[in-house]
Amino acid sequence: MKKIIIWLVVAFVAMEASPVTQAWECAYGMVNAWVKLEGDTEWREATVDGVTLEVHEPFQVKVEITTKVGANVYSELYDPGVTKVYEVIEGPSKNGETIDNYDCPVGWTKTYEWTVRPTGEFKEGTAPWNIFVQFSKNYDDYLILDKTILHAYISPSEWQGSDGGAGDNGGTGDDGGGGIPGFESALLLISFLLFIGIIKRKRNP
Repeated sequence: MKKIIIWLVVAFVAMEASPVTQAWECAYGMVNAWVKLEGDTEWREATVDGVTLEVHEPFQVKVEITTKVGANVYSELYDPGVTKVYEVIEGPSKNGETIDNYDCPVGWTKTYEWTVRPTGEFKEGTAPWNIFVQFSKNYDDYLILDKTILHAYISPSEWQGSDGGAGDNGGTGDDGGGGIPGFESALLLISFLLFIGIIKRKRNP
């Protein structure tokens, strides 16, 4: 009897010490989400926390939505704050756009993937990136799952793999519009020779 009491006490303490996790599900459906950072070989199950991202450093988001009842399903990725901390650069929807699926049967499953990156409008602080999913049986009968996929510290450093604004100048990475390599040096040499020639003419009329 004493051993049983000790075992129950140990089990109770272990349960209290273990973090309680809530499943991303409701009576109408469930949501699974993963994140893959640059350099990762495997997906990390959301919520992903305690990571640092540089400005414009991309990461991948994967979301799987499953219905438990017949319903319409509306989903979107979004910034919960006012500042546009993240932006979608590739995927089935942009930041704030809703993906609508109508008349989904019981057991309907859909997986979406996006590539996202910090915009640079917010730095030196932590910011969440969320997924919103609404399972709607009708106008008045719906349930919502609103979860944080990623909570990252945004470093002020620029990601070294970014294009450096190449989209504005054809990918050259320069501030100007490019040109013929070496043309400026050749032009300078020609100008110098013409200048020497003019001086010689003045000395020898």
